[in-house]
Amino acid sequence: MILTRAFFDPALVFLASLGLVTALITAWTVRGAYTLRKPDLGDAGQLFGSILVSAIAAYVITAQLQGTLAITALVLLTCLATRILLPRLTIAGSITMSLPLLFLLVSVPWTFLLLRELSFPIWMRALCLAGLLLSLAGFGFSFAGKLARQALFTHATWRRPTHPLIGSTSLERPMVSVQLACYSEPPELVMATMDRLARLDYPNFEVMICDNNTEDEALWRPLEQHCAHLNQRAGIERFRFFHVAPIAGAKAGALNFCLTQMAPEAELVAVIDADYLSRPDFLSRLVGFFENPAIGYVQTPHDYRSFEDSPYLRSCYWEYMPSNKVDMAGVSEYDAAFTIGTMCLIRTAALRQAGGWAEWCLTEDSEVSVRIRALGYEGVYIRETFGKGLIPERFDDYKKQRFRWTAGPVQQLRKHWRLFLPSLPGSTSTMGGWSKLLEVQRSVAPLQTLLGLIMSLGFGLIMAIAIATNSIPRFELPDVAWFSIITAAMAAAVAKWHRYRISGCTRIIDMLGGELGTSKNLWHLRA
Repeated sequence: MILTRAFFDPALVFLASLGLVTALITAWTVRGAYTLRKPDLGDAGQLFGSILVSAIAAYVITAQLQGTLAITALVLLTCLATRILLPRLTIAGSITMSLPLLFLLVSVPWTFLLLRELSFPIWMRALCLAGLLLSLAGFGFSFAGKLARQALFTHATWRRPTHPLIGSTSLERPMVSVQLACYSEPPELVMATMDRLARLDYPNFEVMICDNNTEDEALWRPLEQHCAHLNQRAGIERFRFFHVAPIAGAKAGALNFCLTQMAPEAELVAVIDADYLSRPDFLSRLVGFFENPAIGYVQTPHDYRSFEDSPYLRSCYWEYMPSNKVDMAGVSEYDAAFTIGTMCLIRTAALRQAGGWAEWCLTEDSEVSVRIRALGYEGVYIRETFGKGLIPERFDDYKKQRFRWTAGPVQQLRKHWRLFLPSLPGSTSTMGGWSKLLEVQRSVAPLQTLLGLIMSLGFGLIMAIAIATNSIPRFELPDVAWFSIITAAMAAAVAKWHRYRISGCTRIIDMLGGELGTSKNLWHLRA
Protein backbone atom coordinates (compact mmCIF):
# COMPACT_ATOMS: atom_id res chain seq x y z
CA MET A 1 0.00 0.00 0.00
CA ILE A 2 2.97 2.29 0.68
CA LEU A 3 4.43 2.03 -2.80
CA THR A 4 1.76 4.03 -4.59
CA ARG A 5 2.08 7.19 -6.54
CA ALA A 6 0.10 9.03 -3.86
CA PHE A 7 2.77 8.15 -1.27
CA PHE A 8 5.36 10.05 -3.33
CA ASP A 9 3.11 13.05 -4.08
CA PRO A 10 4.15 14.94 -0.91
CA ALA A 11 7.78 14.55 -1.95
CA LEU A 12 7.20 16.48 -5.18
CA VAL A 13 5.43 19.31 -3.38
CA PHE A 14 7.99 19.32 -0.58
CA LEU A 15 11.03 19.55 -2.88
CA ALA A 16 9.47 22.21 -5.11
CA SER A 17 8.54 24.30 -2.07
CA LEU A 18 11.96 23.80 -0.52
CA GLY A 19 13.59 24.92 -3.76
CA LEU A 20 11.59 28.15 -3.77
CA VAL A 21 12.24 28.88 -0.09
CA THR A 22 15.97 28.21 -0.53
CA ALA A 23 16.19 30.42 -3.63
CA LEU A 24 14.58 33.27 -1.67
CA ILE A 25 16.94 32.78 1.29
CA THR A 26 19.96 32.72 -1.02
CA ALA A 27 18.84 35.90 -2.79
CA TRP A 28 18.44 37.62 0.57
CA THR A 29 21.71 36.44 2.14
CA VAL A 30 24.08 36.65 -0.87
CA ARG A 31 24.12 40.40 -1.44
CA GLY A 32 27.10 40.40 -3.78
CA ALA A 33 30.09 38.36 -4.81
CA TYR A 34 31.80 36.98 -1.68
CA THR A 35 29.39 39.03 0.46
CA LEU A 36 27.03 37.29 2.88
CA ARG A 37 24.34 38.76 5.13
CA LYS A 38 23.89 36.84 8.36
CA PRO A 39 20.20 35.99 8.91
CA ASP A 40 18.76 36.40 12.41
CA LEU A 41 17.54 32.79 12.41
CA GLY A 42 21.03 31.33 12.29
CA ASP A 43 21.97 28.12 10.47
CA ALA A 44 19.68 25.86 12.47
CA GLY A 45 16.76 28.24 12.09
CA GLN A 46 17.23 28.41 8.31
CA LEU A 47 17.42 24.63 7.94
CA PHE A 48 14.53 23.65 10.19
CA GLY A 49 12.42 26.64 9.17
CA SER A 50 12.78 25.78 5.47
CA ILE A 51 11.97 22.14 6.09
CA LEU A 52 8.97 23.02 8.27
CA VAL A 53 7.47 25.37 5.65
CA SER A 54 7.96 22.74 2.94
CA ALA A 55 6.47 19.98 5.09
CA ILE A 56 3.38 22.05 5.85
CA ALA A 57 2.92 22.78 2.15
CA ALA A 58 3.30 19.08 1.29
CA TYR A 59 0.76 17.95 3.86
CA VAL A 60 -1.80 20.70 3.21
CA ILE A 61 -1.81 20.04 -0.55
CA THR A 62 -1.71 16.22 -0.51
CA ALA A 63 -3.14 15.27 2.93
CA GLN A 64 -0.61 12.40 2.93
CA LEU A 65 0.93 12.23 6.41
CA GLN A 66 3.14 9.17 5.86
CA GLY A 67 4.62 10.50 2.65
CA THR A 68 5.19 13.92 4.22
CA LEU A 69 6.99 12.44 7.22
CA ALA A 70 9.12 10.22 4.99
CA ILE A 71 10.33 13.00 2.71
CA THR A 72 10.91 15.30 5.70
CA ALA A 73 13.21 12.75 7.29
CA LEU A 74 15.02 12.05 4.00
CA VAL A 75 15.60 15.75 3.30
CA LEU A 76 16.84 16.45 6.80
CA LEU A 77 19.32 13.57 6.72
CA THR A 78 20.56 14.46 3.23
CA CYS A 79 21.05 18.14 4.04
CA LEU A 80 22.88 17.34 7.26
CA ALA A 81 25.11 14.87 5.43
CA THR A 82 25.88 17.47 2.76
CA ARG A 83 26.67 20.00 5.47
CA ILE A 84 29.11 17.58 7.14
CA LEU A 85 30.78 16.50 3.90
CA LEU A 86 31.00 20.06 2.53
CA PRO A 87 31.49 22.26 5.60
CA ARG A 88 32.38 25.37 3.58
CA LEU A 89 28.81 25.65 2.30
CA THR A 90 26.16 27.84 3.81
CA ILE A 91 23.01 26.13 5.06
CA ALA A 92 21.13 27.37 2.01
CA GLY A 93 24.03 26.09 -0.09
CA SER A 94 23.79 22.65 1.52
CA ILE A 95 20.09 22.52 0.69
CA THR A 96 20.71 23.76 -2.86
CA MET A 97 23.31 21.06 -3.50
CA SER A 98 21.08 18.36 -1.96
CA LEU A 99 18.00 19.14 -4.04
CA PRO A 100 19.08 17.62 -7.41
CA LEU A 101 19.83 14.23 -5.85
CA LEU A 102 16.64 14.28 -3.81
CA PHE A 103 14.58 15.15 -6.87
CA LEU A 104 16.07 12.27 -8.85
CA LEU A 105 15.47 9.83 -6.00
CA VAL A 106 11.83 10.91 -5.84
CA SER A 107 11.05 11.41 -9.54
CA VAL A 108 12.16 7.94 -10.63
CA PRO A 109 9.62 5.95 -8.56
CA TRP A 110 6.93 8.66 -8.89
CA THR A 111 7.09 8.61 -12.69
CA PHE A 112 7.15 4.81 -12.86
CA LEU A 113 4.18 4.49 -10.52
CA LEU A 114 2.21 7.17 -12.39
CA LEU A 115 2.70 5.38 -15.70
CA ARG A 116 1.64 2.11 -14.11
CA GLU A 117 -1.40 3.81 -12.63
CA LEU A 118 -2.34 5.11 -16.09
CA SER A 119 -1.90 1.61 -17.58
CA PHE A 120 0.93 2.64 -19.90
CA PRO A 121 2.55 -0.28 -21.74
CA ILE A 122 5.60 -1.81 -20.10
CA TRP A 123 7.91 -0.64 -22.90
CA MET A 124 6.95 3.00 -22.25
CA ARG A 125 7.50 2.61 -18.53
CA ALA A 126 10.87 1.03 -19.19
CA LEU A 127 11.83 3.84 -21.58
CA CYS A 128 10.99 6.57 -19.07
CA LEU A 129 12.69 4.70 -16.27
CA ALA A 130 15.82 4.23 -18.37
CA GLY A 131 16.01 7.96 -19.03
CA LEU A 132 15.67 8.80 -15.36
CA LEU A 133 18.23 6.20 -14.34
CA LEU A 134 20.63 7.58 -16.95
CA SER A 135 20.26 10.98 -15.31
CA LEU A 136 20.93 9.41 -11.93
CA ALA A 137 24.05 7.69 -13.27
CA GLY A 138 25.51 11.02 -14.38
CA PHE A 139 24.55 12.79 -11.19
CA GLY A 140 28.04 12.82 -9.66
CA PHE A 141 29.53 14.36 -12.77
CA SER A 142 26.95 17.14 -12.93
CA PHE A 143 27.06 17.65 -9.15
CA ALA A 144 30.76 18.54 -9.26
CA GLY A 145 30.21 21.11 -11.98
CA LYS A 146 27.28 22.67 -10.18
CA LEU A 147 29.22 22.82 -6.92
CA ALA A 148 31.96 24.84 -8.62
CA ARG A 149 29.90 27.04 -10.91
CA GLN A 150 27.44 28.04 -8.17
CA ALA A 151 30.08 28.63 -5.52
CA LEU A 152 29.29 32.35 -5.28
CA PHE A 153 25.78 31.42 -4.08
CA THR A 154 26.58 28.45 -1.88
CA HIS A 155 29.96 28.99 -0.22
CA ALA A 156 30.56 30.76 3.07
CA THR A 157 34.39 30.64 3.03
CA TRP A 158 37.03 30.90 0.29
CA ARG A 159 40.50 29.39 0.07
CA ARG A 160 41.81 30.98 -3.10
CA PRO A 161 42.29 34.65 -4.08
CA THR A 162 39.07 36.50 -4.78
CA HIS A 163 40.16 40.12 -5.27
CA PRO A 164 42.99 41.93 -7.06
CA LEU A 165 45.92 43.15 -5.01
CA ILE A 166 46.53 46.71 -3.91
CA GLY A 167 49.95 46.35 -5.48
CA SER A 168 53.07 44.23 -5.41
CA THR A 169 54.22 43.48 -1.87
CA SER A 170 57.89 43.47 -2.83
CA LEU A 171 60.16 46.20 -4.12
CA GLU A 172 60.71 44.30 -7.37
CA ARG A 173 58.68 45.08 -10.46
CA PRO A 174 59.20 42.15 -12.84
CA MET A 175 59.38 42.94 -16.54
CA VAL A 176 56.11 42.31 -18.39
CA SER A 177 55.83 41.79 -22.14
CA VAL A 178 52.35 42.93 -23.22
CA GLN A 179 51.52 41.17 -26.48
CA LEU A 180 48.79 42.15 -28.94
CA ALA A 181 48.15 40.08 -32.07
CA CYS A 182 45.98 41.53 -34.82
CA TYR A 183 44.83 40.72 -38.33
CA SER A 184 43.15 43.16 -40.74
CA GLU A 185 41.82 45.30 -37.90
CA PRO A 186 40.79 48.94 -38.43
CA PRO A 187 43.92 50.87 -37.43
CA GLU A 188 42.01 53.37 -35.29
CA LEU A 189 40.66 50.47 -33.21
CA VAL A 190 44.13 49.06 -32.47
CA MET A 191 45.62 52.51 -31.89
CA ALA A 192 42.99 53.20 -29.21
CA THR A 193 44.07 50.00 -27.48
CA MET A 194 47.73 51.07 -27.76
CA ASP A 195 46.91 54.47 -26.29
CA ARG A 196 45.38 52.82 -23.23
CA LEU A 197 48.42 50.58 -22.83
CA ALA A 198 50.64 53.66 -22.90
CA ARG A 199 48.82 54.84 -19.75
CA LEU A 200 49.53 51.74 -17.66
CA ASP A 201 50.69 52.76 -14.19
CA TYR A 202 53.39 50.10 -14.09
CA PRO A 203 57.02 51.05 -14.64
CA ASN A 204 58.54 47.96 -16.24
CA PHE A 205 56.84 46.70 -19.40
CA GLU A 206 57.06 46.55 -23.17
CA VAL A 207 54.24 46.36 -25.72
CA MET A 208 54.56 44.13 -28.78
CA ILE A 209 52.14 44.67 -31.67
CA CYS A 210 52.21 41.72 -34.07
CA ASP A 211 50.19 42.11 -37.25
CA ASN A 212 49.99 38.74 -38.95
CA ASN A 213 49.21 38.25 -42.64
CA THR A 214 47.35 41.53 -43.25
CA GLU A 215 47.75 42.19 -46.97
CA ASP A 216 46.50 45.78 -47.05
CA GLU A 217 49.42 47.98 -46.02
CA ALA A 218 47.01 50.80 -45.27
CA LEU A 219 45.76 48.77 -42.30
CA TRP A 220 49.07 47.94 -40.64
CA ARG A 221 51.39 50.81 -41.60
CA PRO A 222 49.56 53.33 -39.32
CA LEU A 223 50.16 50.98 -36.39
CA GLU A 224 53.88 51.01 -37.05
CA GLN A 225 53.85 54.78 -37.18
CA HIS A 226 51.78 55.03 -34.00
CA CYS A 227 54.31 52.88 -32.14
CA ALA A 228 57.02 55.36 -33.12
CA HIS A 229 54.81 58.25 -32.01
CA LEU A 230 54.11 56.71 -28.59
CA ASN A 231 57.79 55.96 -28.05
CA GLN A 232 58.77 59.50 -28.94
CA ARG A 233 56.16 60.92 -26.60
CA ALA A 234 57.26 58.67 -23.71
CA GLY A 235 60.97 59.16 -24.36
CA ILE A 236 61.52 55.40 -24.16
CA GLU A 237 61.49 52.54 -26.68
CA ARG A 238 58.51 50.72 -25.19
CA PHE A 239 56.29 49.89 -28.18
CA ARG A 240 57.56 47.45 -30.80
CA PHE A 241 55.75 46.69 -34.05
CA PHE A 242 56.05 43.60 -36.26
CA HIS A 243 54.32 42.87 -39.55
CA VAL A 244 54.82 39.17 -40.23
CA ALA A 245 53.66 37.48 -43.45
CA PRO A 246 53.28 34.72 -44.16
CA ILE A 247 52.85 33.13 -40.76
CA ALA A 248 50.75 30.07 -39.86
CA GLY A 249 48.62 29.48 -36.81
CA ALA A 250 46.58 32.72 -36.78
CA LYS A 251 46.62 34.36 -33.32
CA ALA A 252 48.54 31.45 -31.76
CA GLY A 253 51.19 31.72 -34.46
CA ALA A 254 51.54 35.46 -33.89
CA LEU A 255 51.89 35.00 -30.13
CA ASN A 256 54.48 32.27 -30.65
CA PHE A 257 56.39 34.71 -32.85
CA CYS A 258 56.26 37.26 -30.02
CA LEU A 259 57.81 34.68 -27.69
CA THR A 260 60.86 34.58 -29.95
CA GLN A 261 61.18 38.38 -30.10
CA MET A 262 60.20 39.53 -26.62
CA ALA A 263 62.59 41.09 -24.16
CA PRO A 264 64.67 38.24 -22.69
CA GLU A 265 64.31 39.61 -19.18
CA ALA A 266 60.47 39.61 -19.30
CA GLU A 267 59.26 37.31 -16.52
CA LEU A 268 55.59 37.71 -17.42
CA VAL A 269 53.55 37.78 -20.62
CA ALA A 270 50.32 39.78 -20.75
CA VAL A 271 47.92 39.07 -23.61
CA ILE A 272 45.36 41.59 -24.79
CA ASP A 273 43.03 41.57 -27.78
CA ALA A 274 43.20 44.33 -30.36
CA ASP A 275 39.87 45.88 -29.33
CA TYR A 276 40.33 45.88 -25.55
CA LEU A 277 40.73 49.16 -23.68
CA SER A 278 42.62 48.35 -20.50
CA ARG A 279 42.51 50.08 -17.15
CA PRO A 280 45.73 51.80 -16.03
CA ASP A 281 46.08 49.36 -13.09
CA PHE A 282 45.83 46.20 -15.23
CA LEU A 283 49.41 45.20 -14.42
CA SER A 284 49.98 46.87 -11.06
CA ARG A 285 47.01 45.13 -9.39
CA LEU A 286 47.79 41.64 -10.74
CA VAL A 287 51.57 41.23 -11.02
CA GLY A 288 51.90 40.67 -7.27
CA PHE A 289 50.18 37.28 -7.50
CA PHE A 290 53.29 35.92 -9.20
CA GLU A 291 55.34 36.41 -6.05
CA ASN A 292 53.88 33.00 -5.25
CA PRO A 293 56.02 30.66 -7.42
CA ALA A 294 53.09 28.23 -7.77
CA ILE A 295 51.01 30.72 -9.78
CA GLY A 296 51.30 30.14 -13.52
CA TYR A 297 48.70 32.60 -14.77
CA VAL A 298 46.13 35.16 -13.68
CA GLN A 299 42.98 35.71 -15.73
CA THR A 300 40.40 38.50 -15.56
CA PRO A 301 36.98 38.56 -17.24
CA HIS A 302 35.92 39.17 -20.77
CA ASP A 303 33.95 42.38 -20.59
CA TYR A 304 32.53 44.67 -23.23
CA ARG A 305 31.63 48.26 -24.08
CA SER A 306 29.48 50.15 -26.62
CA PHE A 307 26.56 47.75 -26.38
CA GLU A 308 23.99 49.82 -24.50
CA ASP A 309 22.21 51.37 -27.50
CA SER A 310 21.62 48.10 -29.38
CA PRO A 311 19.02 45.56 -28.17
CA TYR A 312 20.93 42.81 -30.00
CA LEU A 313 24.28 43.70 -28.42
CA ARG A 314 22.68 44.07 -24.97
CA SER A 315 21.25 40.58 -25.39
CA CYS A 316 24.68 39.24 -26.26
CA TYR A 317 26.31 41.13 -23.39
CA TRP A 318 24.06 39.73 -20.70
CA GLU A 319 24.42 36.26 -22.14
CA TYR A 320 28.20 36.59 -21.75
CA MET A 321 28.47 38.13 -18.30
CA PRO A 322 26.98 35.57 -15.87
CA SER A 323 29.58 33.06 -17.02
CA ASN A 324 32.39 35.60 -16.62
CA LYS A 325 31.23 37.07 -13.33
CA VAL A 326 29.78 33.98 -11.63
CA ASP A 327 30.75 30.62 -13.13
CA MET A 328 34.44 31.23 -13.74
CA ALA A 329 34.91 32.76 -10.30
CA GLY A 330 33.51 29.58 -8.75
CA VAL A 331 35.60 27.32 -10.98
CA SER A 332 38.72 29.18 -9.85
CA GLU A 333 37.95 28.25 -6.25
CA TYR A 334 38.39 24.60 -7.29
CA ASP A 335 41.76 25.16 -9.00
CA ALA A 336 40.31 24.88 -12.50
CA ALA A 337 40.58 28.49 -13.69
CA PHE A 338 41.60 28.71 -17.33
CA THR A 339 42.92 31.44 -19.58
CA ILE A 340 40.54 33.04 -22.07
CA GLY A 341 42.87 34.87 -24.43
CA THR A 342 42.77 38.48 -23.32
CA MET A 343 43.34 40.51 -20.15
CA CYS A 344 45.52 37.76 -18.69
CA LEU A 345 49.07 37.41 -17.39
CA ILE A 346 51.16 34.26 -17.75
CA ARG A 347 54.50 33.35 -16.20
CA THR A 348 56.98 33.30 -19.09
CA ALA A 349 58.86 30.27 -17.77
CA ALA A 350 55.62 28.29 -17.50
CA LEU A 351 54.53 29.30 -20.99
CA ARG A 352 57.86 28.28 -22.51
CA GLN A 353 58.00 25.06 -20.51
CA ALA A 354 54.50 24.17 -21.75
CA GLY A 355 55.65 24.62 -25.36
CA GLY A 356 53.99 27.93 -26.22
CA TRP A 357 50.63 28.40 -27.89
CA ALA A 358 48.82 25.56 -29.69
CA GLU A 359 48.39 26.54 -33.32
CA TRP A 360 46.19 23.49 -33.98
CA CYS A 361 43.47 24.44 -31.48
CA LEU A 362 40.49 26.74 -32.04
CA THR A 363 40.73 27.80 -28.39
CA GLU A 364 44.48 28.22 -28.06
CA ASP A 365 43.80 30.60 -25.19
CA SER A 366 42.25 28.06 -22.83
CA GLU A 367 44.25 25.10 -24.15
CA VAL A 368 47.56 26.50 -22.95
CA SER A 369 46.27 26.64 -19.38
CA VAL A 370 45.74 22.86 -19.46
CA ARG A 371 49.40 22.25 -20.24
CA ILE A 372 50.52 24.81 -17.68
CA ARG A 373 48.45 23.16 -14.95
CA ALA A 374 49.79 19.77 -16.04
CA LEU A 375 53.26 21.11 -15.15
CA GLY A 376 52.10 21.69 -11.58
CA TYR A 377 51.29 25.40 -11.77
CA GLU A 378 48.04 26.94 -10.54
CA GLY A 379 45.81 29.54 -12.13
CA VAL A 380 43.85 32.37 -10.55
CA TYR A 381 40.69 34.00 -11.87
CA ILE A 382 39.84 37.48 -10.57
CA ARG A 383 36.30 38.55 -11.44
CA GLU A 384 37.02 42.29 -11.43
CA THR A 385 37.05 43.85 -14.91
CA PHE A 386 40.37 45.34 -16.08
CA GLY A 387 39.50 45.96 -19.72
CA LYS A 388 36.58 46.05 -22.15
CA GLY A 389 36.36 45.00 -25.78
CA LEU A 390 33.72 44.94 -28.49
CA ILE A 391 30.97 42.38 -29.07
CA PRO A 392 30.68 40.99 -32.62
CA GLU A 393 28.10 43.21 -34.30
CA ARG A 394 26.80 40.64 -36.79
CA PHE A 395 25.12 37.37 -35.87
CA ASP A 396 27.38 35.46 -38.29
CA ASP A 397 30.44 36.67 -36.37
CA TYR A 398 28.75 35.83 -33.07
CA LYS A 399 28.01 32.35 -34.38
CA LYS A 400 31.63 31.85 -35.47
CA GLN A 401 32.79 32.92 -32.04
CA ARG A 402 30.45 30.47 -30.32
CA PHE A 403 31.56 27.71 -32.67
CA ARG A 404 35.19 28.26 -31.63
CA TRP A 405 34.23 28.28 -27.97
CA THR A 406 32.22 25.09 -28.48
CA ALA A 407 34.54 23.06 -30.70
CA GLY A 408 37.82 24.14 -29.10
CA PRO A 409 37.29 22.43 -25.72
CA VAL A 410 36.33 19.22 -27.54
CA GLN A 411 39.64 19.43 -29.41
CA GLN A 412 41.41 19.91 -26.08
CA LEU A 413 39.76 16.80 -24.63
CA ARG A 414 40.72 14.69 -27.63
CA LYS A 415 44.33 15.86 -27.35
CA HIS A 416 44.82 15.82 -23.60
CA TRP A 417 42.42 13.16 -22.28
CA ARG A 418 45.29 11.21 -20.74
CA LEU A 419 46.05 14.17 -18.47
CA PHE A 420 42.55 13.96 -17.03
CA LEU A 421 42.60 10.26 -16.09
CA PRO A 422 42.29 9.50 -12.34
CA SER A 423 45.61 9.00 -10.60
CA LEU A 424 46.51 5.42 -9.81
CA PRO A 425 46.84 4.44 -6.11
CA GLY A 426 50.24 5.45 -4.82
CA SER A 427 50.99 7.71 -7.78
CA THR A 428 51.23 11.48 -7.78
CA SER A 429 49.69 13.86 -10.27
CA THR A 430 50.67 17.45 -10.97
CA MET A 431 47.05 18.29 -11.84
CA GLY A 432 44.50 18.15 -9.05
CA GLY A 433 41.40 15.97 -9.15
CA TRP A 434 38.99 18.91 -9.26
CA SER A 435 40.97 20.51 -12.06
CA LYS A 436 40.77 17.28 -14.09
CA LEU A 437 37.08 16.73 -13.46
CA LEU A 438 36.00 20.28 -14.25
CA GLU A 439 38.16 20.42 -17.38
CA VAL A 440 36.53 17.25 -18.69
CA GLN A 441 33.09 18.56 -17.84
CA ARG A 442 33.74 21.85 -19.62
CA SER A 443 34.99 19.99 -22.68
CA VAL A 444 32.05 17.61 -22.95
CA ALA A 445 29.37 20.22 -22.09
CA PRO A 446 28.62 20.95 -25.78
CA LEU A 447 28.30 17.23 -26.45
CA GLN A 448 26.00 16.84 -23.44
CA THR A 449 23.82 19.67 -24.74
CA LEU A 450 23.66 18.11 -28.19
CA LEU A 451 22.91 14.65 -26.73
CA GLY A 452 20.15 16.10 -24.57
CA LEU A 453 18.54 17.77 -27.58
CA ILE A 454 18.72 14.55 -29.60
CA MET A 455 17.23 12.50 -26.77
CA SER A 456 14.44 15.03 -26.22
CA LEU A 457 13.57 15.10 -29.90
CA GLY A 458 13.70 11.31 -30.07
CA PHE A 459 11.45 10.86 -27.06
CA GLY A 460 9.05 13.47 -28.42
CA LEU A 461 8.89 11.64 -31.75
CA ILE A 462 8.20 8.31 -30.03
CA MET A 463 5.43 9.91 -27.97
CA ALA A 464 3.89 11.52 -31.06
CA ILE A 465 3.87 8.19 -32.92
CA ALA A 466 2.46 6.36 -29.91
CA ILE A 467 -0.35 8.93 -29.49
CA ALA A 468 -1.16 8.93 -33.21
CA THR A 469 -1.43 5.12 -33.27
CA ASN A 470 -3.36 4.93 -29.97
CA SER A 471 -0.55 2.79 -28.51
CA ILE A 472 -0.70 4.58 -25.18
CA PRO A 473 -3.63 5.82 -23.10
CA ARG A 474 -4.45 9.48 -22.58
CA PHE A 475 -1.80 11.11 -20.40
CA GLU A 476 -2.88 13.61 -17.76
CA LEU A 477 -0.62 15.06 -15.11
CA PRO A 478 -2.08 15.06 -11.59
CA ASP A 479 -2.75 18.41 -9.95
CA VAL A 480 0.12 17.84 -7.55
CA ALA A 481 2.52 17.69 -10.48
CA TRP A 482 1.25 20.99 -11.88
CA PHE A 483 1.70 22.65 -8.49
CA SER A 484 5.24 21.30 -8.27
CA ILE A 485 6.11 22.40 -11.81
CA ILE A 486 4.82 25.93 -11.24
CA THR A 487 6.58 26.23 -7.87
CA ALA A 488 9.83 24.87 -9.28
CA ALA A 489 9.59 27.34 -12.17
CA MET A 490 9.20 30.16 -9.66
CA ALA A 491 12.30 28.93 -7.80
CA ALA A 492 14.24 28.79 -11.05
CA ALA A 493 13.12 32.33 -11.93
CA VAL A 494 14.32 33.66 -8.56
CA ALA A 495 17.67 31.87 -8.94
CA LYS A 496 18.06 33.16 -12.49
CA TRP A 497 17.23 36.74 -11.40
CA HIS A 498 19.76 36.46 -8.58
CA ARG A 499 22.43 35.15 -10.96
CA TYR A 500 21.98 38.13 -13.26
CA ARG A 501 21.94 40.55 -10.34
CA ILE A 502 25.26 39.24 -9.01
CA SER A 503 26.61 39.62 -12.57
CA GLY A 504 25.72 43.32 -12.49
CA CYS A 505 22.41 43.22 -14.37
CA THR A 506 19.58 45.15 -12.72
CA ARG A 507 16.86 45.40 -15.40
CA ILE A 508 14.41 42.58 -16.06
CA ILE A 509 14.34 43.42 -19.78
CA ASP A 510 18.12 42.87 -19.96
CA MET A 511 17.79 39.57 -18.09
CA LEU A 512 15.23 38.43 -20.64
CA GLY A 513 17.61 39.53 -23.37
CA GLY A 514 20.37 37.45 -21.80
CA GLU A 515 18.09 34.43 -21.81
CA LEU A 516 17.33 35.10 -25.46
CA GLY A 517 21.06 35.11 -26.10
CA THR A 518 21.37 31.76 -24.34
CA SER A 519 18.59 30.38 -26.55
CA LYS A 520 20.46 31.57 -29.63
CA ASN A 521 23.54 29.75 -28.38
CA LEU A 522 21.60 26.50 -27.86
CA TRP A 523 20.05 26.82 -31.31
CA HIS A 524 23.52 27.21 -32.79
CA LEU A 525 24.65 24.03 -31.01
CA ARG A 526 21.73 22.12 -32.48
CA ALA A 527 22.34 23.56 -35.94
